[in-house]
Amino acid sequence: AAADTATAQEPPAYVGPAAEVAAIWREVLGLDDIKPDEDLFDLGGHSLTVTRIGARIRKRLGVDVPLHVFFDTPTITGISAAVITMQNERRP
Repeated sequence: AAADTATAQEPPAYVGPAAEVAAIWREVLGLDDIKPDEDLFDLGGHSLTVTRIGARIRKRLGVDVPLHVFFDTPTITGISAAVITMQNERRP
């Protein structure tokens, strides 16, 4: 049972762009543990938070996520999927 408790408390293991998106969310929101499907706005996010996250994604991952994407899919999973799609679209 102790092992189960330790595992349950570990932050989710993110890979690829999701790892960077999760790191950005943690920095901007000041939270250590954000699950992939937690809603940005339920975590205390607002329009200024979206702007900050978007700017960091643009700087670190090279894509400009439209604001509506944050409102349509306000999760790390959703934003990461958008980032991957946008990165793939700009490749020749």
